[in-house]
Amino acid sequence: MVDLFFKIGLPVLMIGIVTLASHRYGPAVGGILGAVPAKGGPILLFLALEQSTSFAATSAAASLGGAGGCGVFCLVYALVCRRVSWPVAGAAAYGAFAVTWAAMLPVSALGLGPAFVVTVAILLVSRRLLPEAPPMARRATSASELPSRMIAGAAMVVFVTTAGPNFGATVSGMLATIPTVAAVLAIFTHAQEGPDRTIGVMRGMTHGLLGFAAFLTVVAATLVPLGIPVAFGLGFAAVLAVQAIELRSALRPHGRKEPEEELLLEAAD
Repeated sequence: MVDLFFKIGLPVLMIGIVTLASHRYGPAVGGILGAVPAKGGPILLFLALEQSTSFAATSAAASLGGAGGCGVFCLVYALVCRRVSWPVAGAAAYGAFAVTWAAMLPVSALGLGPAFVVTVAILLVSRRLLPEAPPMARRATSASELPSRMIAGAAMVVFVTTAGPNFGATVSGMLATIPTVAAVLAIFTHAQEGPDRTIGVMRGMTHGLLGFAAFLTVVAATLVPLGIPVAFGLGFAAVLAVQAIELRSALRPHGRKEPEEELLLEAAD
């Protein structure tokens, strides 16, 4: 039961939380929360417990390419969603993810440091190239919205968590970062709320993915020498630190802030 919760329940619960946060505080906040490693973290933890710490550390290092690929996924989806339907946008974004991850494989072979630097560069460039989205008002969440999003997310996570260990550490690392939460958020927001709000969510995701990259790097570097509890504790501490900085940055655009952004910043203080 605990196994199922961490492998499937936690990511699906995160989809529900992110959807509510996006409607309450805006798509940028929802996107940042959506990049928290609610799927990749548990997958790597179970790989460490069921395989070995060295296997999970290799997967975490390989996952950095996937983190960069997630940034490109968000960029491509945001660039095309105003011109095409969600199935075409999703296919294009997943193709961009796969190409980026494959291109990162030789970089990952150079070591953890180069892989982290290149991943961060990809995420910063992706953020820079993202189109602007107009300010989005709060909106109510319909009764059917959360269940449909969470069911779709569960189906994707079940595939990733069951297929990964069968293909070795490197492919497991890629599958740990394959966009599931991001894809559900992008596709459902695009279909139900339109491209402008979708772009806002994708912008938030690129902010949050820096924290995910920090988590992967810390876990990959410390898992073998320090063990599972310390490595994952340090990894999640890195996520919290980076996400807090990114959240404040996302909520402080140039010029005047929206009223709900002021309220959220006051609550954070």
